[in-house]
Amino acid sequence: MKLATGLATITALFMHHLVLTAVAAIAHHTTAPNTSLAGLSLPLVAGHEGPDHTLRRGSDGFLYLRHNPRTEILPHSSSSSSPSSSSAANVVTTPHPETSVTPLRLPQSLVVGFGTGSGKQNYLLKVDASSSLTWLQCKGCDPHAPQRHPLFDPLASPTSRSVPGTDSFCRPPFWSVLGGILCAFHVTSPRGMSVEGYLAADTLTHDNHEHRNVPFGCAHKSVNFQSEGVFAGVVGVSRAPASLATQLATRGLARFSYCLFAGGGDTNRHGFLRFGADVPRGPRYVTTSILPALDPGESGFFVGVVGVSLGARRLDGIRPEMFARREDGQGGCVVDLGAPLTVMVREAYDVVEEAVWSDLRRHGAERVRRPEYGLCVRASEAVKGRLQSLSLHFPEEKAVLVFSPRQLFLMLDDKQQGQIACLAMVPGRRTVIGAFQQMDTRFVFDLEDSKLSFASESCIQDTIEVA
Repeated sequence: MKLATGLATITALFMHHLVLTAVAAIAHHTTAPNTSLAGLSLPLVAGHEGPDHTLRRGSDGFLYLRHNPRTEILPHSSSSSSPSSSSAANVVTTPHPETSVTPLRLPQSLVVGFGTGSGKQNYLLKVDASSSLTWLQCKGCDPHAPQRHPLFDPLASPTSRSVPGTDSFCRPPFWSVLGGILCAFHVTSPRGMSVEGYLAADTLTHDNHEHRNVPFGCAHKSVNFQSEGVFAGVVGVSRAPASLATQLATRGLARFSYCLFAGGGDTNRHGFLRFGADVPRGPRYVTTSILPALDPGESGFFVGVVGVSLGARRLDGIRPEMFARREDGQGGCVVDLGAPLTVMVREAYDVVEEAVWSDLRRHGAERVRRPEYGLCVRASEAVKGRLQSLSLHFPEEKAVLVFSPRQLFLMLDDKQQGQIACLAMVPGRRTVIGAFQQMDTRFVFDLEDSKLSFASESCIQDTIEVA
C-alpha cells in the first residue's frame, strides 16, 4: 500500500537512521530477548486542574468542585466514536467517548521511560484504555504539541530500531511502506486529533528494570493532540497487540491493576499501574468475564451488564439488551480508565435519572438546572442523607459493581447557587464505566484468562507522596 498522503517530511538524517535499522532488522530479524520481570509498577499521575477550578475532598467524603462561571463548559456528545479501526483507510480511530463535560481530573497519565544510553528519558503519557497503540512525539515531529520533556530522539538511543513493513507485527491497522522498509500508522480521535508516523521499538525502563524491544509509534506529525503542555503522547492499555498491556502480557505479566484514589486538589500523591506479581491478591474480589472481541479492531475491555439497581431496588425498566454490543461497533459496556465520567446508554440512563429524581423529589429535593449534567439538586444535609448507591449487575450471580453515593454524585460549589449535588453520569450510545465511578475500587484485568476482578478498597493507601 502506498504511503498515505499527509505523512510529515522528516529530516534526512532521521530517515537514514530508520532505513538502516530497518534493513538491519530485515537481515537479522530475531525476537530480542526480554528481561523477564515478576512484577512492574508504573506511576499513575493525576491531571492538572485548570486555574478556574478547585477540587477538594469534603469532611462528608464527597468531592467538591468549585466552578468559576466564566469557564466554558464543553458540551458532551451522545455518542461514542466509530469502530476502532478502518481497514479501508488503515486509520486507527480511538473509540473514546466525549465525556469531558467536567474539568474534574483523576489519575489518567503514566510515567514511562523509553530508550537507553543518552536517549533514555521519562515521559508523561496519557492513559487510553481503548487505544491500540502507544505512541510518542519523536524528534523531527512537525507540527507537534508542546510537552514537558524533549521530544524522543531515537538516534540517541542505541537500542532503538524501526519495525519493518515485512514484520509480522505490521498488519492492519498498520501498513507497510517504502517497499517494506518501514511500517506506518495513523491515529485519529473524534475531537480532530490526527497523529502519523512509523512503528519503532525500544527499551521500556522504570527504576532499574528494563523490557527490551517494546513496539510503539514514533510520531512525525501531530495535529490537535491535547498535550496540555506536558504529555508526550499516549500509552495504550487495551487488548490490542501493540498496547502496553498486551506487550507486557507477552512477557509474562498477564495481569494488571489500578486503584484510583480520590484526593482533593491539594493532595500531591500518585498511585500505580501495577503488572504481574505487583498486582495485590485478596479474598474479596468478585469476578466477571471480559467479553471476546467481535472484530479484530475491537480493543476495549467489554463486560456484560444484565441489570441496574438503585439502592436495594432492581430497576424494572432496565433490560439486558440495552447493554448488548451491535455489529456496527456501537453499544456494549466498556471499562475505561481514561473516561472521566460514566456514560450510560441513553435508554438505561433515562430510567436511572428518573428513578434517582423520583426518590429525591419525594424527600423535598429542589432540582437545579446545569448545562453539564442531566440531574442536579440543591445539596442540603437532608438530600445528602438520601443519596443512594447504584449497582451494575453482571451475568455471574455475585458479580455486582456498586457505586456508593460518593462515587455517584459530584458536589459543586457554586458562588451563586450554593452547594449542588449532580449525578456524575451522562447519556450516550455506549455504556462506559468511567474513572469517577472507579474511585476507591481495585480493578484487576487478567488478559490470559479474560477476567475482570474488582473489590472496594481505600485506594489512597496504594499511593505515595511526591515532592
